[in-house]
Amino acid sequence: MNTRMLALGLAPIAALALSAGPALAGGAISKQKAPTAAQKAAILKAGGFKGPASCYTVQLSSRKQTMAGAKFNAKAKNCTKYAFDGAGLYYSNASKKTWFLLDAASSTDTAQCEALQVLVGVAAWQDLIPYVSTMGCQNYD
Repeated sequence: MNTRMLALGLAPIAALALSAGPALAGGAISKQKAPTAAQKAAILKAGGFKGPASCYTVQLSSRKQTMAGAKFNAKAKNCTKYAFDGAGLYYSNASKKTWFLLDAASSTDTAQCEALQVLVGVAAWQDLIPYVSTMGCQNYD
C-alpha cells in the first residue's frame, strides 16, 4: 500500500515536470512580436511577396527584433493564388526600416538549419519556431 500511495503522490509532480520541462530547461518557447505596418511592408518587399499583406503572416523575434519570419497566412480569404508551403527568415539593422532575406525554404537540411541557428542566435531561433519549423528545421534548442 505504501508503494501505491507513493506512486499516487508522485504522479502530479511528474506531470508538472513533463509540462514545465522545456521552460525550465530553456527549451523551445516561441515568442513573437507584431511588426509595424511599415516593417511588415518592408519585409514583404524584401521577400518579393505579391498580393495583399493580409495573405502573409509576419512576426519579429521578441528578444531580437532585427530578426523576423514570414509565411503564407492560410486563414486569409481570397489568397489561394499566393499560397506557398515554406517560410522565410529576414534580418535588419537597428533601424528596422530595411529588411533582407536570410533564407527561405520548405525543406531545409539539418546542416543548413544548424548554420542558420548560429547566424540567427538561439533566442531569436526559439522565438521564430513557427517559421523555422515551416522551413523544415527541427533543432529548436
